[in-house]
Amino acid sequence: MLENKRLGFILNPLAGRGWAGQIESQLIEALQAKRIPYSLEKTRTSGNAIHIARQMSKELATVIAVGGDGTVNEVVNGLVGSTTSLGVLPLGSGNDFNKMVGMPTKIQAALDIIIRGTRKVIDIGKITIRNFSGISHTRHFINTLGIGIDAQIAKEAKRIKYLRGLPLYLIATVKALATYKTNEYSITDATSTRKEKAFLICAGNGNYEGGGFKMLPDALNDDGQLDICLIRKMPVLQSLPVILKIIKGTHSAESKIDIWNSSHIEIKSDHPFILHGDGEIFDENALEVTIEIAKEKMPVVIA
Repeated sequence: MLENKRLGFILNPLAGRGWAGQIESQLIEALQAKRIPYSLEKTRTSGNAIHIARQMSKELATVIAVGGDGTVNEVVNGLVGSTTSLGVLPLGSGNDFNKMVGMPTKIQAALDIIIRGTRKVIDIGKITIRNFSGISHTRHFINTLGIGIDAQIAKEAKRIKYLRGLPLYLIATVKALATYKTNEYSITDATSTRKEKAFLICAGNGNYEGGGFKMLPDALNDDGQLDICLIRKMPVLQSLPVILKIIKGTHSAESKIDIWNSSHIEIKSDHPFILHGDGEIFDENALEVTIEIAKEKMPVVIA
């Protein structure tokens, strides 16, 4: 039996370059002041939030990810298949998922919204990966999934310890562009199979990734479709003005870019490729992936 009043909080103390860890006492004080019954667990290792969320989903009606997009992704993977709602206190470096739900960063204001309890049921994505070692594994994502340079950017961003938000990802983009080698991919959806040399392939429900790049400007999170953006190989200098258009979401008319939607897409390459989901690296040696809208939906607390 789900408890409708007690809230579950999963706090990643490392999120936002340690910002999330610093607000733990403020969060507890606010919960106690409002007399909100709660459970709070801190993550200790990568993947820990999946297991905590899975346990909380057996008892609690709402579980809140306290951290960034990576924390949200792990909580989603723990909650998928349950009826528990996902909430977020956006305290990460990018907070791209939160651009979809609009939660404030101030604890008191966020708790007021969570207590009010406005929910929206949205789609989640599912990816099945077969990698160079012959291992297959499956993960879910709720905002975006990226193959190629945007996954490399996500990897570079984790190495930069002194910035947050769009400045962090702009520097990570420059670093990734300096060394990234473009792959050729075979891309199959419901209507065609095509081969492309691509900088990146992004699929998702959300508009933003990478701390503020409006990669999928027309994506809807409840239409049963993934929006897909493919950016073909181009010289680095030519890519710089395109990057500025992506930040604004005005890149759809670019000749090197295709944007379309599909509920199911398969991508293969003869060479291993890196990919991320919601900013978390899912695999660095993938050879074949199937990306689709999951049959499960996710109730989400929205502002």
